[in-house]
Amino acid sequence: MYAAVYLHFDGYPAHTGEALMQHYANQSDAEALVVGGELRSIDKATGHPEHYADGAAPTVVSTQDGLLEFARKCGARFVYVSDGRTWSCREL
Repeated sequence: MYAAVYLHFDGYPAHTGEALMQHYANQSDAEALVVGGELRSIDKATGHPEHYADGAAPTVVSTQDGLLEFARKCGARFVYVSDGRTWSCREL
């Protein structure tokens, strides 16, 4: 199962990828980030997330294909997945 959220700004690996690794490396931190719903941005230096006040809740999908479909519908260029210890990134 994957809980997925849309991130609007700075989704590229040198920004979001680094912020996720530095500030959301463990499972509980990653889950706390996603549970807040859609994100406008994540501050790279502090890891502070800016969630949309009226943003959608996380979308739960059961397969990696479902996750990729969700990302494409959002217009994402990158998809990040946490395994509880580290993040992987896939460019679409």
